[in-house]
Amino acid sequence: MQPVTQARDRATVPLATLLDEPAFGAALLSPAPADLATDPELEARVRSTPVASSIVIELDDPGAYMLPGDLLLVTGLAITGDPERDAAYAARLHAAGVSALVFGLEPVHAEVPQGLVAACQALDFPLVALPPHVYFAAVTSVLNRALETERTRALESMNTLARRLTEASLQHRPAQRLVEELAQQGTGWAVLQIEDEVYRSGELPVGLPLEATIAELRERLAAQPRARGSQPTVFTTVTAGGWGPAAGSGARMRAGADSGTEYEVAAHEAGPRRARSRGPGAGAILLLGRAPRLTRTDLTALQLAANLVGLVLQLPAAQSMAVDQLLMHLMTDSPGITIPGAERDRFARLLTNSFGGNARRAHAVIAVRDPGRALAHDPVPGDGTVASDAAWLRRLLHTPFVEHRARRLRAFVGAPPSPGELDRARELGWLLAVSAAHDFGDLPAAMREAEEHARAALHLRQHIDGAAAPAAGVWPLGAAADPAVARAAAAQWLAPILGPEHEEPRRVLVAWLHHHGAWDRTARELELHRNTVRRLVAEAQALLGRDLEDPLERARVLLALTALDAG
Repeated sequence: MQPVTQARDRATVPLATLLDEPAFGAALLSPAPADLATDPELEARVRSTPVASSIVIELDDPGAYMLPGDLLLVTGLAITGDPERDAAYAARLHAAGVSALVFGLEPVHAEVPQGLVAACQALDFPLVALPPHVYFAAVTSVLNRALETERTRALESMNTLARRLTEASLQHRPAQRLVEELAQQGTGWAVLQIEDEVYRSGELPVGLPLEATIAELRERLAAQPRARGSQPTVFTTVTAGGWGPAAGSGARMRAGADSGTEYEVAAHEAGPRRARSRGPGAGAILLLGRAPRLTRTDLTALQLAANLVGLVLQLPAAQSMAVDQLLMHLMTDSPGITIPGAERDRFARLLTNSFGGNARRAHAVIAVRDPGRALAHDPVPGDGTVASDAAWLRRLLHTPFVEHRARRLRAFVGAPPSPGELDRARELGWLLAVSAAHDFGDLPAAMREAEEHARAALHLRQHIDGAAAPAAGVWPLGAAADPAVARAAAAQWLAPILGPEHEEPRRVLVAWLHHHGAWDRTARELELHRNTVRRLVAEAQALLGRDLEDPLERARVLLALTALDAG
């Protein structure tokens, strides 16, 4: 098939629009009908040939007056019947990027000259014959209506895609979400490389040498001259199961019958080119591949997605991240925050304003990746995090105090996360460990408490929050080796009876468990009536929601009480 890349600059409709119009009765003479019958892929490529407009030119060399993607309609005034001249005529149209030749029978020719048919078949150049009763004006009218409909559809589709790409850039893991939105708009795939991180979506062709493809496209982008503010697009072609280098920007290569599916690939730099990022593998590059070719909408979406990636990479900027790291270091890693007199009140007012409410105390929050819920196509191994996660946690918890570290995120909040925020974090593969409320002058202690809870969260594979419901299930094995895990698990199990209003049932329950469920011995030790002991133990059992008639359950509750007392 001939190059048609430049036809993407205009709205197009497939050649099938003409072939399938029942009023026309058009006959496809080239490629050869026998080849079309035995090669469904060839037929699909011919029928999908993009047509950008129709034009009538009865010259010997009309290519100089046509654009790639134009459909040429002729009655054959320039066709002499000489095989060599007809072959040269077809070759000139093919080289000019004409989408197809439409030959109207009569009044000049009663049938399409065989020399022209043979020449077009040799090039796999589409040749369509129209019966005498079909006027070119009718063909042009049908194509123009279809093109206008396509322009409207493409505009609506582009508006929808722009909205979805913009929304993706504001979600958790925006780089991955952008790639997913870009890839799912059709048959194909998208890849984004940001330095050593690679994000993918869609079905990548089998055997695709991705690193070599990215390296080639990076070289082409680096070699492209550009005007201020412009971003060039470079192209190559790959085939599923094999690799076919393109002859130049926008060039295409016809796949053999057994070479698999052909994909056209376009690439953009994601973000502005900087002098310090011109080395191999530096900066960000966004690739989009489609079969058999990319559309104008694809290229517009690619450029928009590349621009959004650039914005994501700049938010927060490096200076802002450095300030965040410094603030969190001062608030958490200092041995203590000792601020005298009026300065203490000023410090408290600043923090209250930063939290955006009437907070008078703060909670520390640690966010860790749930080891059992890795995200699809995630370039970050296992329990790792990336810098954009900090921006996501800021939005989730509505706090400016968030710090990104290699394996976790740390934050301070004026109020603990709501159940909805905890659920959202869990959906995205995160576990949150939340400390109790601490005074603004005791933030390092709050963070140490959250760090202990984070270890427990990984063992228990659930959020650790003092206000959360008690955990079901068995006592965690990690509690035997880590007292922090044991205390956190105990706080979860015993949360319903830890309030001051339940002090009496809790005291009686502890004594009763230590006496192995002996009512009389417990009553004598506590100097209570036997029935009072029974009533208070029953109250504790109802609060905990556990069957204390079960010896194993009694042992677990006693273990939890012991772990909590040890802390």
